[in-house]
Amino acid sequence: MHYMKEKKGYTVFRYLIYIGLFVFLVFPLYWIISTSLRTDKEILSTTSSVIPRTFTFSHYVDAFTEVDLLLNLKNSLIVTFVTLIISLLVGLLMAYAFARKKFKGKNTLNAMVLLTQFIPMVAYIIPLYLIMSRMGLINTLPSLFITYLGLAFPIAVVLLTNYIQDVPFSLEEAASIDGCNSWQTMFYIVFPLAAPGIVSTAIFVFITVWQEYLVAVSFISQEELYTVSMALTSFQGAHGTDWGGIMAGAVVISIPVVILFLSSKKMFVNNLTGGVKG
Repeated sequence: MHYMKEKKGYTVFRYLIYIGLFVFLVFPLYWIISTSLRTDKEILSTTSSVIPRTFTFSHYVDAFTEVDLLLNLKNSLIVTFVTLIISLLVGLLMAYAFARKKFKGKNTLNAMVLLTQFIPMVAYIIPLYLIMSRMGLINTLPSLFITYLGLAFPIAVVLLTNYIQDVPFSLEEAASIDGCNSWQTMFYIVFPLAAPGIVSTAIFVFITVWQEYLVAVSFISQEELYTVSMALTSFQGAHGTDWGGIMAGAVVISIPVVILFLSSKKMFVNNLTGGVKG
């Protein structure tokens, strides 16, 4: 009986922890959405409530009319997808070479790729700005995705190498016996089996580039080239901060990330629960 009481108490305590973590993680999201639907008077009120007393969509209207958030979304989508596609295509080939091939200088090259992850982006800003300025790329979108490729490519290679190594080598040997060459083995055997890992890498790269701010604010000063991370600063003015507009903008720019995650949720979850199985 005593054991049963302890077990029941432990179960209750565990669920209380789960509920607490859920509230801790979800409440900020709820507050952002609810604030974006409140009037300015209620937002600035000294007595705020958890449930909005008033509802308005004016902040969302302002986000698309006064700030032109739609153009900012377009800029970010262009930069993000160019970076994502190139880093995945080239990263997959390089990751396959690291995971399966033996060549001179492999360990040195692999170490150099890993080393780039230990240097903060702020250390690159001034040299990169000087390079982009001499190339005439300041205030252009290419300056962003060229820089983001240098940021995302090493991450993609490191992650993809681990996922490809999880694919049983015996499957490649069997494909080779059946007459498949290296390219056919890669594209018809290895990459499909590593799909959950590839999707996870794509999501990680997408979010990394989508939310990046330091490079964008350093290279871009023209409002028509602003990315979504820079667009939120447009709600700050000399006379104060439009908190409702910032929250509405944050909700809107989160939609592509949510759509990407939901559309690939099954593969993402499969990767977290075991990835590729032999």
